[in-house]
Amino acid sequence: MLGKCLWFALCLAGSATLAQEFGRVDLGRLQTGSTVSFIRGETGEWSIEIAGSAAPLIQQSKPARIEVFRAEDDIRQFAAGYKTVQKSASGIDAQAEIAYNSNVVFHVQDHWSLTGAVVSVSRKVEVTGSTPGGFDSLIQFGVLGPSAQWTNVNFLIPGALYGDPTYDGDRSPGGTLNYAARRFIMREDILPAPMFGISFSNGASVTMLDPAPRGDTTEEETRLAKPVIIDSRLQFGALGVSQGSNGPIVFDFTFPGTSDSLGGRGAPSGRRWIRRYHPIEQGVAHSYQVSFRFGQNESFRDMTRNSWRWAWNTLNPPVHYIDVEQMRRVLIDHLEAQANTIDGRTAMPFVISTLETNQVQWNYTMVAMGFVGKDIECADQLLREGDRDKTERGQKMRQTGLAIISSLIQALPTTPLQGTGYDLATGKPWTGDHQEWVAPWLRNVTEDMRVLMRAYRREKAQGREHPEWFNWVKQYVDWLILQQRADGSFPRRWVAGSNEVAEPTGTVSYCPVPLLVIMSEETGDPKYKEAAIRAAEYVWTNFGSRGFFVGGASDNPNITDKEAGMLSMEAFLSLYDSTKESKWLDRAQTAATFAESWIWIWNVPMPLDADDAQLHWKKGVPALGFQGITAMNSGSVDEYLDWAVPSYAKLYNLTKDPHYLDVARVLLHDTKSMVALPGRQYDMKGIGWQQEGWGMGPGRMGRGVGGHRFWLPWISANHLYGITGLEEYDPALFKMLSVKPAANAAPSAGPK
Repeated sequence: MLGKCLWFALCLAGSATLAQEFGRVDLGRLQTGSTVSFIRGETGEWSIEIAGSAAPLIQQSKPARIEVFRAEDDIRQFAAGYKTVQKSASGIDAQAEIAYNSNVVFHVQDHWSLTGAVVSVSRKVEVTGSTPGGFDSLIQFGVLGPSAQWTNVNFLIPGALYGDPTYDGDRSPGGTLNYAARRFIMREDILPAPMFGISFSNGASVTMLDPAPRGDTTEEETRLAKPVIIDSRLQFGALGVSQGSNGPIVFDFTFPGTSDSLGGRGAPSGRRWIRRYHPIEQGVAHSYQVSFRFGQNESFRDMTRNSWRWAWNTLNPPVHYIDVEQMRRVLIDHLEAQANTIDGRTAMPFVISTLETNQVQWNYTMVAMGFVGKDIECADQLLREGDRDKTERGQKMRQTGLAIISSLIQALPTTPLQGTGYDLATGKPWTGDHQEWVAPWLRNVTEDMRVLMRAYRREKAQGREHPEWFNWVKQYVDWLILQQRADGSFPRRWVAGSNEVAEPTGTVSYCPVPLLVIMSEETGDPKYKEAAIRAAEYVWTNFGSRGFFVGGASDNPNITDKEAGMLSMEAFLSLYDSTKESKWLDRAQTAATFAESWIWIWNVPMPLDADDAQLHWKKGVPALGFQGITAMNSGSVDEYLDWAVPSYAKLYNLTKDPHYLDVARVLLHDTKSMVALPGRQYDMKGIGWQQEGWGMGPGRMGRGVGGHRFWLPWISANHLYGITGLEEYDPALFKMLSVKPAANAAPSAGPK
């Protein structure tokens, strides 16, 4: 990429000055006021210029660009201006030719069009002749002017980078080492949407998108078996941006997608190139599309929202409707069946294999609150089903739910807590391996206690008193507010059974906010709500105002991730419900945009030649709707965000913005494609099982394969809350979203 950037600068310097025109054809004027022009220089070749308004000057003197690979030490770049430019009613057709040798010529055919604020190009490259080696082609632009400086711009790469790379890890694609090298390169298959945005300090922006991604690959390629692969079946691109010394900012789309890697944590230092090409053969198919959205008067947060929604509307993610009632019953019956009782104590096991095995996992008796364990949230779902089903089935679930809660309170009776989990085999704190998994995490305990307080309210409304629930939570919350610091933040984690801080960072200070709001409502004491407001202000000032959120995943400390956005959205909504101050609704929408930008909104195909029996995500199953996990591991996905279906439904009711309904539909339906159902068991050992996650980007295991085949309680808890939480919040909206929309669907009657 850096070599291509330097090559671009040399081409720009060596070509005729674009202002020295020998002919001009305008494609049209953007909504920003800039004009897109094709300019003929003194050599007779045509270049492209996007100029005018407050936006920086964007140019390309030689729009046709080819890289040819013969060997690692024989990689050549070729560039040419357009030979012909012809305007038509639909846009501009431009053609160029690049002669590689006496036997091979690349014929580049581009069709450019303009609609509103978007410029699009459809490219086709035909090869005359054949020769050993491979090639790719690029669509590339340079940004010139004083505002086009690396340190003066913010980059948006969904699921990988949101302006500040500090919290993205060092070796990750959007991390600090790549930022320091002034180069980011992203393959399409590691991105929720194949897009890349640049926000300039004067409010201008440009976002690049593949509007029709295909993503075809092979098993060998996606496993990174070879550093160089030449294969006509590869149908994915790579998006990149870089800046060389004293050169322009260069952004481009390369097809097929060559990328690079710095390796994972603990890997040897050094950059490794992953080069992908099409063969130089007559008749090889080589075509793709790229669109560019130009913005103005946008903050980085505005650009994130507007560019993401443009990508959503362009890619138009389909909703694959499920039978919601069948899914609910399958999931809750499966959940009940996993509850484990030892010596009168009942809990959800921390992990169970989804495959047939006679062995239990080493930490099968570990019990955990919140995050991935969600012991109390699982109990809450069983209580909810008990309220729905008055038969023996439902009442058995109710008793199981009550037993889970009682067992946890008995195991962790004192504050400061000894942990956020325990050993079901002993009823005492976990003393086995990975004690940090059930350490006193702020998120884990406040997440499950929030659920418990909501269950407490629901039970109380039906005449069922549980003072021991309330007292247990209040004891903890009274201790917690004393741990709040002057800036409003809370520590991330404490040493077991003490006030000693183990992780001082305040990144997850959004976590206790909903619980604190509830406690003020239940006790009438404003001190809890005041603490909640201070914590939420800290999160907004330090992170949300800059368009990103950090630290949701407890096992990835201080990393940008979607769960941080999901939990911040919940925190801000709880404060809006309590205060009715519009700023909290505005902030909830910022968090909602951030969180939803991790959702895959394009269908990622499994490797063409992969053995379906070896894949964890099966061929033919729509592969979208899942979400990236953290910026540290771009391309890894799970379904955690379907917990937020009620939150997006609430945003719709509060704003009447129909986009939030679209998001809710995708999260309600497209997130359950790999749950084993009757007649669709896949290779699971029974109905209701689903493994935790999968890889969609390249890596050692390859696309469609996860790091393990285990079920964790959060999977069922989140799937179920997306259903039951929506039904509880707004029954009419639940009914509407559960089925495919009719031509004249009735509007929601409003929240309950």
